Amino acid sequence: MRLSTITTVTGKHMNPLRPAAQDIDILDIAHALSLLCRGNGHIKTFYSVAQHSIACAEEANMRGHTSPVILGCLLHDASEAYLSDVTRPVKKELPQYLQAEEALQDAIFRRFLGRTPTEDEKKKIADIDDCMLSMEFHQLMPEELNGDYQRLKNPVVCRTALPETVRDSFLVLAAYGYEDFSVHSAFADETETVLAACAPDVEPSDMRGTLWVMEQDADLIGCGFADKTTGKAVLRFAQETVHPVFPVFLQSAVLTAPSGESRYEDWRRCDGKAVRLTTTQNEVFFGVASHHAAEYCFHEFGTEEEALQIGMFVFYPRDIRDVQDWRITKALI
Repeated sequence: MRLSTITTVTGKHMNPLRPAAQDIDILDIAHALSLLCRGNGHIKTFYSVAQHSIACAEEANMRGHTSPVILGCLLHDASEAYLSDVTRPVKKELPQYLQAEEALQDAIFRRFLGRTPTEDEKKKIADIDDCMLSMEFHQLMPEELNGDYQRLKNPVVCRTALPETVRDSFLVLAAYGYEDFSVHSAFADETETVLAACAPDVEPSDMRGTLWVMEQDADLIGCGFADKTTGKAVLRFAQETVHPVFPVFLQSAVLTAPSGESRYEDWRRCDGKAVRLTTTQNEVFFGVASHHAAEYCFHEFGTEEEALQIGMFVFYPRDIRDVQDWRITKALI
């Protein structure tokens, strides 16, 4: 390790004054911001920079802003993950810090947005940031800053939350933003069904509370997290053609179809297993499959053909192009 770098939680050696794109990691950002307290700790209860950032992104979504503004709101304080937080009165007296902060923040925006925000986008992000600061004064400080919090469309309750839960919420938003996603929920019983199908040797209670992702040939398809207490899962998918009938993903793991060997020719072998089904119309369905014999389908659906069912969807041979196994293949973090 060189003295000019910091060591991040993922083990990277990063120079915040000369940021390289490959050293800027969203896992590092989410983790660090979830542990950094707003206001240098001068608030009534712990409330992290990550919580502030998530609230800003949700406000941008409520205002109907574009995806770059929403993601820009989520990442607008991301430089603090590497530079730490400096209070506004001090920061304005440190021109070198301001230059370093701007350069690093621009590098983060280019890394995840592909560009820096436009002037109009910056104004929208700054306005939401100021309104959220006003709300934090209103709820967490002994005095009011101003009445800007009254302009917020998204009701915010500033309270302490588990850092790992906040980190995972941040990661889910950062992965895909808000565009073209279906968000579905599932309760604990459904969660355990899928966990049993994907990881039969792992206790379901050990699989909740952290980020889950799904990928195909190294391309992210979806991500999600589940609340440790309720077991409810929140999912996001990257393609409009992906149908989220798969109730959860797996904690700290990447769920993939490892190879062509995982493809099923005999659909009876799919019964009770987590699969990725592609239709002849190139629609993708994830979930635990149930195999139905022709006799059963004739009795239940009036069609004398075998079928696979995922959630409420029933597929006949004419509907199916490909069925693949979907298993844990590697740890994420």
